[in-house]
Amino acid sequence: MAISDIESGFRTFRDFLIANKVINETLNWTFGEGHLVLLGDFVDRDFSTTQVLWFIYKLEQEAIQKGGTVHYILGNHELKNMQGNFENTSPKYYHVSSILKKQQTDLYGKNSFLGKWISSKNSIEKINGILFVHGGIHPDLAKYQTNLDEVNQIIRNNYYKPYYPNPQNNLEQLLISSHKGIAWYRGYFKEDLTQAEVEEGLNTFDAKSIVVGHTLQSKVNKQYNGKVLGIDVKHPKDYSKSLPNKKSEGLLIENNKYYRIFHNGEKEEI
Repeated sequence: MAISDIESGFRTFRDFLIANKVINETLNWTFGEGHLVLLGDFVDRDFSTTQVLWFIYKLEQEAIQKGGTVHYILGNHELKNMQGNFENTSPKYYHVSSILKKQQTDLYGKNSFLGKWISSKNSIEKINGILFVHGGIHPDLAKYQTNLDEVNQIIRNNYYKPYYPNPQNNLEQLLISSHKGIAWYRGYFKEDLTQAEVEEGLNTFDAKSIVVGHTLQSKVNKQYNGKVLGIDVKHPKDYSKSLPNKKSEGLLIENNKYYRIFHNGEKEEI
């Protein structure tokens, strides 16, 4: 099961997992040996970042005990927070930092518990032949002979380095770019990418398909002959007073079939 771009919405995240039987009403793991993939941007824009992060940490520990796995794959907003870019962060966290007599960068810095935990996470993973990444794979990546371990390590080495475009043309600059980088790339949804280019990117990592967030979709969907699945939808805001509010969706992969899963626990094959 995969869900993306929760953006600090603890209630939305919690209720979606309960409805889809990942956790029970007391917030304990009930997904057995299943994989829960959190596809980045679980921070920023709303007011429950801390609650969301500690909740993920809790579920991660419980899943391990039950034989399951929580995969927290970092998005561009997690990177922004580690790199000190708080343009999309609620002012609440500036005030929290002030109360604690700290700088805001200390909240997820190298010496904080949450910072050490987040910085241990990957930017791309492959599960049962399917790639999971926040943004996507730019076609230029196919020019390099690389692997998932190298990609994750290169990006991890830059987690706390603010990005600025560099004229050097190399694998590192491609991976961390705020345009072409795998946490930032939006090319799957710009209608100028060919089927062959999509498949070249997948072949680089011997993958059969890729699941991405980052670029907003009207619904969870498949594109490029089923090779790309976009799962970033407009989730409801915990504290929004505007109506109507959106409904959450996610992705379930079961017995080699793909399903849209909804806020009420229903599912629909795609």
